[in-house]
Amino acid sequence: MKIYQVSGLGANKNAFKNLRLEDGFEQVYVPWLNPEKDETLAHYAERMLDNINPTEDFLLMGLSFGGIIVQEMNRFINPKHTILVSTVKNRTEIPKLFKFSSSINAHKIIPMSFLTSDHVFSYMMLRKLYYTNRERDGLDDIFEFKDAEYLRWSIHKIVNWDHSLAYNEQNITHLHGTKDIVFPITNIKDAIQIEGGTHIMVMQKPKLVSAEINKILTTL
Repeated sequence: MKIYQVSGLGANKNAFKNLRLEDGFEQVYVPWLNPEKDETLAHYAERMLDNINPTEDFLLMGLSFGGIIVQEMNRFINPKHTILVSTVKNRTEIPKLFKFSSSINAHKIIPMSFLTSDHVFSYMMLRKLYYTNRERDGLDDIFEFKDAEYLRWSIHKIVNWDHSLAYNEQNITHLHGTKDIVFPITNIKDAIQIEGGTHIMVMQKPKLVSAEINKILTTL
């Protein structure tokens, strides 16, 4: 059975490369698209469905912003199960800082050159966010989608997102790290907690994350 995976903001399929999942499950990466002008998140998610074969049983897995995307995909398709990693399920789980940014559009003044650069200062901020070591965790191999318009659009959608009442999702499992400072665990409800897991625990604690995912897979 295929597991269609959507990675985090600006990240590629390498975000999932350390996972070791049960035999019989094929990991299939769904690549990011460039957003259209004034595109809604729902329409963007619908366009990403071109990579998915809905005529056979399948699963969805979303990491961070990818977790929001797969929830939006569920407006249009019916996966056998949806696995959310290091993400949020509704607006109550979004940090206050994000909500504040949404209210005054503070995120719109962030220079996209900061996020798209390879400068030391940019990396220092990533290290603070992810508790990471650049060489050990392979950040340079993960974050490659640095188109400024995509990043600007994505950040705006994240800080303004809320789970739509237009659809009711079932069969969802949420995995979340206790040291995630992008989406703090204190805001997260009904999730399997990964002790010591950061926002990129799929890279840093792949055995623990894989073990929890495999518990789900063996029940399907």
